[in-house]
Amino acid sequence: MSLNLPVVIGTYFEGANGLNADVLLPCFTPEAVVDDEERRHIGHAAIRVWMEESFTRYRPVHNLRASKQDGPVVSVVSTVSGDFPGSPVDLLHKFTLEGDLIVRLAITLA
Repeated sequence: MSLNLPVVIGTYFEGANGLNADVLLPCFTPEAVVDDEERRHIGHAAIRVWMEESFTRYRPVHNLRASKQDGPVVSVVSTVSGDFPGSPVDLLHKFTLEGDLIVRLAITLA
């Protein structure tokens, strides 16, 4: 399914599906915040560790289902499959953009 996403979010999911932190990290501002699995990751160094741990542990693959944008906030629902109990699962990715970059990402069950 093709969704009308801002370029940076399309790049985020391309990097995520490629398990490539080097593609994902430039999508974030240097002071960005990621909330996932009841943990908060602040700044590029912490976000890189979160990404690499997630890729190694879960090997996630995102199948994008729906999106909506409300100003700088873009919500994307994806079905995520991988090496984790309950796979696949629908997740809500709530991105807050600042210019062309992600300043905040919150990931929860959809």
